[in-house]
Amino acid sequence: MSGAVFGRDAEIGALSARAATARAGHSGIVVLTGPPGIGKSSLLDAFLDGHSDGTPRGPRGMTALRGTCAEDTATVPYEGVRALLRPLGLVGESAPGHPLLRGSARRALPALMPGTDRPPFAHDADYPVLQGLFSLTVHLAERHPLVLVLDDAHLCDAYTLRWLDFLLRRADGLRLLLILARSTEAPTADNAPWARFAAHPSCTTVPLGPLSPAAVGELALRTYGCPVVPSFAARLADVCGGNPGNAVRLMAELRSAGVRPDRDGARDVAELGGRLIASSVKSLFKREAGWVESVATALAILGHDLPDHVASLAGVSAVQVEDAISVLCRAEVLAPGGTAFTGGGVRAAVLEPLGAAARARLRARAALLLSDAGRPAEEVAGHLLAIPGAPRPWMTSLLADAAATAEDRGAPLDAARYLRRVLDARPEDHALRLRLAGLVAHSDPDAALALLRDTLDRAPDLRTRADAALRYTTVCLAAGQSVAPGHGPVRVLAELRSEAGLRERALALESALLLAGSSARRTTAGPGGEERAPGPRPAGGEADTEAVSALTAALFDNARDTATTHARRAVDAPGPRASWPVLTACTVLALADESAEALTVLNRAVAGPGGPDAGWAGAFALSARGLVLHATGAIPEAIADARAALAAADEASQRLVLPRLVLAAALIDSGEAAGAEDLLTETDPQASAGPVVEQHLRLMARARVRRALGDREGALRLLLACGRAQRETGLANPVFAPWWAEACLLLAAMNRPQDAHAHAEFGAELARRWSTAYALGTAALARGVITPGRAGLGLLGEAVDALAASPARTAHARAGFALGRRLLDQGDRVKARPHLRSAADLAHSCGAVPLALGARRLLIAAGGRMPELTGSREDLLTGAERRVVGLVLDGASNREVAESLCVTLRTVETHLTSAYRKLGVQRRAALATTLRTSGARAPVCGG
Repeated sequence: MSGAVFGRDAEIGALSARAATARAGHSGIVVLTGPPGIGKSSLLDAFLDGHSDGTPRGPRGMTALRGTCAEDTATVPYEGVRALLRPLGLVGESAPGHPLLRGSARRALPALMPGTDRPPFAHDADYPVLQGLFSLTVHLAERHPLVLVLDDAHLCDAYTLRWLDFLLRRADGLRLLLILARSTEAPTADNAPWARFAAHPSCTTVPLGPLSPAAVGELALRTYGCPVVPSFAARLADVCGGNPGNAVRLMAELRSAGVRPDRDGARDVAELGGRLIASSVKSLFKREAGWVESVATALAILGHDLPDHVASLAGVSAVQVEDAISVLCRAEVLAPGGTAFTGGGVRAAVLEPLGAAARARLRARAALLLSDAGRPAEEVAGHLLAIPGAPRPWMTSLLADAAATAEDRGAPLDAARYLRRVLDARPEDHALRLRLAGLVAHSDPDAALALLRDTLDRAPDLRTRADAALRYTTVCLAAGQSVAPGHGPVRVLAELRSEAGLRERALALESALLLAGSSARRTTAGPGGEERAPGPRPAGGEADTEAVSALTAALFDNARDTATTHARRAVDAPGPRASWPVLTACTVLALADESAEALTVLNRAVAGPGGPDAGWAGAFALSARGLVLHATGAIPEAIADARAALAAADEASQRLVLPRLVLAAALIDSGEAAGAEDLLTETDPQASAGPVVEQHLRLMARARVRRALGDREGALRLLLACGRAQRETGLANPVFAPWWAEACLLLAAMNRPQDAHAHAEFGAELARRWSTAYALGTAALARGVITPGRAGLGLLGEAVDALAASPARTAHARAGFALGRRLLDQGDRVKARPHLRSAADLAHSCGAVPLALGARRLLIAAGGRMPELTGSREDLLTGAERRVVGLVLDGASNREVAESLCVTLRTVETHLTSAYRKLGVQRRAALATTLRTSGARAPVCGG
């Protein structure tokens, strides 16, 4: 690539497309525009060289004539023509005898002889010259398709521009392309030809905007010849406004000062670049009238705004504003055609001389000005946020309005920014502090807990402290933290129990503390109690309360209808979609076999604000969806979500346990128990603390890992420990961490069915109360694997039928496997085959590789046939997906894959996205590593 051309593929592509059209006989013109230093000349170099990123894209098969206009070109008639034709030897003393100047083309000679003084353009005198130049151009275009490139065309003389206009209006059918590069900063003496060019049907305007930080990083890499950290490139792009010419000049200064393109250098870019820009801006303001600086300052405060607002803040007339903007654009202080500064460094240089106090006064005046003009509250509040110190009363009113607007549009973090400033003015407003904590809880739990601790310690009203205690506890639940005995929420609960009128608040807080792993004792109906109708909603029916009620009804009361009612209330409550209440409610819905409903909500939570790119909130949303996906048998998808959740948590510097537990559980089912064990080892230091949900999921996952690795006795000890822990905490849900079912399957595999009867009856009773297809099917499976004879077969058949009606596809496959194996053990190979085939197919589609391999092995033993399953995750891919992945692994780009397979680029992207999801990866680089996984252990269903 020639010159400083980076990040310009789209522009080069546009030029190449017009060149191809010209080669086909459709003439046209391209006007390339941009401020000085933006890279117009370098872009033309790259285009004419015919390469961009190593791919031929220039005017192949075309004769390219290029000229550049100089400062004095505008005063010399036809100097632009001579600049274009000089490479052909058509200029000067050799011109008269040139073979191309034959016939009518000889009329062009007056334009080709330098130094000829000509009067102002006269049609009669110059028309023959224009005809001669046109004939010459036709001769050239007939020999080869022709591209005429005139750089710095804003300096071009009027005669040349008239000839180009003359040529363009007669060029139909010619294999001709005109490219004129002009600066947007320099006005031309005669704009009429440019207006005609723009109005021509074949004209394409290609504006060159600022380079992206990534493109500036490539430019820096070429300049320095060593790796460039992204922060250095981003700071350089900001200081230089994305202008490559400015970037090259600044990098020369940086290199001479010994600055390297690393993190330390990024700080130096701002300092040195700021000094250079400040010096340039200061010189400009000294040269110009004082009102130019006033307008620049007003624009720096107001940003993009109407001229009358700028005029009011600057204290000048609207006419002066327009003149000042023209001056600032020509000086590259403002971007062309608008009021935006060319970079953050330029804007800072304009504001720097003011000082903090003067800037604050201007901000306050701007806020009042915009408020009086009826501008949106958030726009006004943006100025108030930049004013240091506690806001004045009129400011707090505007900030509160802005917060309400932000909440209404689903932007809790913006609302929190405004309310923090209101809290600066009203530090004793604990209701405000509680509201602010609710806004930040889903994205920054540590900040929320700090706000709530202050309310717990200082709020005089017990109701307010109770609401703060409940929110504090739910934030701990979401963050995977425990509430220490004797801590604020526990003390508040003791106070609430003595107040008869606050019973509902006491119940909600008590339940939340139990879920958080607190030592608080439950005083309400415990496990096995009758299902109760959803009661009144304390604290205004907030989502936190509904989610706690849903989880309590599900886990402690085993009351499905009550749990789903509260869960749907939590989902419907106002607030962010990726918040703990909503995600917890979805988990409860999934426990109740309402997985499709839960996934609909979770998909919105992951895709919307607070999704995968939103740090902690994204990690929690992905973890919740991964948990539900795993329960439905979408194992590769669960792995992908859990890994994405871990990445999001790491990005937010949050160490969450839940995504590790979800990933471990899914890896076990996919045949990667060793990897799961490593993950669980990472969570062990937190095993004795944290929410009840995580403690029991951890015990279940550890038990299943031990079994997958062949340690049956160790697995049984962990399952029984899980059972004891559930009884101690009062958990009574049959399908959340179903230790009893796993224990029955394991004891059957160990030929100890007599030891499993008590566990099976315990689970069956809970399943009858919860009464979902998954619960009833799991209970039938647990009883079936330990029951001999016809009775056992009947129970296993009942399990297959029930689980077929549930969302739990992997559990359905396990039941089919157990039934098929029992039939095979009894010698009924014919009846065993369809169950084993179905189990193998279903397990394979779920990504449960060990179970699929085990079912296929027994199917072959029963006399059935099935293509070999390698145990590789590649088995999960369709034929089309395998072909796409194979080409990608060979190094092909998406476009090359599409061309190779004769399909659209969109089709390739769809297949690749599906393959990523099935393989549990997020990037191309992970494909090869993932597909090296081969083989798997025997199935662990045990039935």
